[in-house]
Amino acid sequence: MPAAFLLGLPSTETVPEFAWLTQSKTIPKLHTNSIVFIGLRDVDPGEKKILKENGITAFGMHEVDKYGIGEVVERALDAVNPHRDRPIHLTFDVDALDPSVAPSTGTPVRGGLTFREGHYICEAIAETGLLAALDLVEVNPSLNDEFDAQQTVSVGCSLVRSALGRSSSDKREQSYSESIAGETLL
Repeated sequence: MPAAFLLGLPSTETVPEFAWLTQSKTIPKLHTNSIVFIGLRDVDPGEKKILKENGITAFGMHEVDKYGIGEVVERALDAVNPHRDRPIHLTFDVDALDPSVAPSTGTPVRGGLTFREGHYICEAIAETGLLAALDLVEVNPSLNDEFDAQQTVSVGCSLVRSALGRSSSDKREQSYSESIAGETLL
């Protein structure tokens, strides 16, 4: 929702509590050509309409399956940063991942990104050298049991490490199965 307001969707006339967004000249505003979504599924008709009417680039799981995550990431970068000369703010919503990978999230929907697809996105962004900001959202350990919470937190930490340039081949990196088992390798 914060991105929607920074995009001007909905207008501050519709939600007067956010009028301060238009009153301040220091608040940066997003343009629809500066945002892209990867891994969408379970998108309701109203959301589809907003994406289409505003020309927001979005890749659903159908595109990920059809083209592969590498091609989707390239297309996403081409859409928002064709010359690869602008800083990137990556918001990684863990509910884009399949709930078998990250179960402790607010909107677990089957058919999401795999562990490797999620990491590929982060690794590809790191390889650009343009990552300026990163946030990982929708990790909610209080929703499930301790095992599921630990799994989701471990995956989230691993995604952040990948986005910051740590290779999954780094010997200090925990593998997915090792983090699940609670073992730590140094």
